[in-house]
Amino acid sequence: MSCSRQAAEQNPVFRIQSGQNIKLFTTTDTHYLSPGLTDNGPAFSRFLAAGDGKQVNYSDEMLDTLEYDIGLQQPAAVIISGDLTLNGEQASHQDLAKHLQSIEQRTGTRVYVIPGNHDVQNPWARSFEGERQIPADTLSPKAFRSIYGAFGYEEAVLSDKNSLSYLAAPSDDLWLLMLDSSQFRSNKKLGHPQLDGQLSASTLKWIDKCGRLAADNGAHIIAVMHHSLMDHSDFIQEGFTINDNNQVIERLIRNGITTVFSGHIHIQDIRRYSAKGTEIYDIAESALSVYPHQYGVLNYSPAGQTLDYSTSRLNVELWAKAAGSTDSNLLHFNTYSEEAFRKLSADRSYARLSQDSSYANYTSTQLQAMADVVGKLNEIYFAGTADSDHAAVLASEGYRLWQNAPAGGLRSYVMGMAQLEQQDNHHLQVKLSGR
Repeated sequence: MSCSRQAAEQNPVFRIQSGQNIKLFTTTDTHYLSPGLTDNGPAFSRFLAAGDGKQVNYSDEMLDTLEYDIGLQQPAAVIISGDLTLNGEQASHQDLAKHLQSIEQRTGTRVYVIPGNHDVQNPWARSFEGERQIPADTLSPKAFRSIYGAFGYEEAVLSDKNSLSYLAAPSDDLWLLMLDSSQFRSNKKLGHPQLDGQLSASTLKWIDKCGRLAADNGAHIIAVMHHSLMDHSDFIQEGFTINDNNQVIERLIRNGITTVFSGHIHIQDIRRYSAKGTEIYDIAESALSVYPHQYGVLNYSPAGQTLDYSTSRLNVELWAKAAGSTDSNLLHFNTYSEEAFRKLSADRSYARLSQDSSYANYTSTQLQAMADVVGKLNEIYFAGTADSDHAAVLASEGYRLWQNAPAGGLRSYVMGMAQLEQQDNHHLQVKLSGR
């Protein structure tokens, strides 16, 4: 049997027929924590306070809202590009899989996942009990594939024997190259999840096989991986951009792949690379678990041979009202989460400034105004809204104080953040090449 025929017959019942418009949701870094792993006591409160803004205390509610939004918009599929769980806890994976099963059964939308660096054999896996953090069970790569079998692995057209990568074909026209870019084997020795990502030589060769199969079937491929394909930040690159990214870019372009979705870095940012007349885009998406809790909406048009990308926020407030919730934080989630995220950053900046003798002559009011600028700039950075929100921050009294502040690491950070490129990171149209 030819490769083309084999691919066409493998899962015909699930395929969207050629020539139809297709809507997909794309999201990342759900960092789901099973409610059974925390008693919401002092240890958990300290963990949240020391974190980076993940609203893991509302993990179930955000997944319920994602299902609610999927039910409203009816995408054909939803893609989650890694860091599915907080720190790879087995119980979190099991409970998340129940959420994903509910999505598929109640909405008819199919779910496709890949792991992130937090998801497999993670020494940081913990439960929270009173004053203590207690080591929790983790997953092996084999167990990951088993738990998430229904969410991509069992319907894979091709699977990579050397990683958790696979090729899925939800439609005749649009296929998904789900690339496992994370590295797990050294986690136990390191004592923490390995930050950087890599595609092995054998996986790169396997991509060629996927490209040939898609070409034989006249299908376009979009790629999904946890690590960034390109640099998205002047401040954080090492460990976030995939290792040897130039050879990965070359391999994807060679196989006609011009659109990539990634996560890991938690910021909303779109980058483009051009080579020999061909462009490839890397859409780094902000974490679903972190303000502004947004996901991507991707529309494929066979008539125009285009992909149209935009973002949408989780409708937590709408879901909470419909569910009859009495939790004020959920009923006013946009304000609650924004203020919590900004305050977390501002409070840390204020503490640094107040303890720095270089700022001894500044009043507490001035220091607070400067700290608030850091909080707002970080919010803009994660949300990818420099094009609309930067001007107001740069016109503030707090920013004026930073311009004349003593030299130092925090001032350099603020001044660098002030130079963020003011581009639209929430909308993109990609013209696909003919197959």
